[in-house]
Amino acid sequence: MNRFRLSPLVFFSGLALSLVCGCDQGGSGASMGSEPEATAMPAMKVDLPNPPSFAASDIPLKYDDGSLTIRGLRKQQAAMLGKPAKVKATLLEIYQCPVCPKGQTCKLCEQPHFFLGDKPDTKKEKALMVVDYLAPKEVAPKLTIGKQYVIDGTFSINSPTGFASSDGLLLFDQLTDDAGKVFVSPAKQLEDKAAAGEAAEAAQLKKISKKK
Repeated sequence: MNRFRLSPLVFFSGLALSLVCGCDQGGSGASMGSEPEATAMPAMKVDLPNPPSFAASDIPLKYDDGSLTIRGLRKQQAAMLGKPAKVKATLLEIYQCPVCPKGQTCKLCEQPHFFLGDKPDTKKEKALMVVDYLAPKEVAPKLTIGKQYVIDGTFSINSPTGFASSDGLLLFDQLTDDAGKVFVSPAKQLEDKAAAGEAAEAAQLKKISKKK
């Protein structure tokens, strides 16, 4: 019986050819010929606008005790102008008159005022200015920067002492300071004194009328 025998020359020739082709059963071998190496594309820099700030959204318009935040006061500016307002906010800064060196002529000090913010890190340009709270040579109330206070006053654009703000300012009436003392503005002291005088006069007239 004749058998077909593969010669060694043919076998090794086929093996060499397969190595050159780099063929495999799964088709995942290297392809013939040289290919350019893949190069990474440079990273693209995209300049996007800053996202809008929603910092004010976590500030309520009003507290449970009925006092307003600065945000709440300004939200209803048109309705509140010229009306009494009770504001709860953080003391940011108290104006201090700069010391004038001896022998120099310095500009006059501003009238006493201070600034409030809904948060301790409120920027000064966003703060609420409180004015007309202190008379000349009057002892100032005991206050602490960074502490929250409830302040009664009148919301306005202008003050009798020359302050002005398009966002509104507060004409001071009263607050309770760190010593627990109710500190009243000079204007309110005069009003209260006048009201007390009127009440006393009315009571006196009533007594006289009864005697008649």
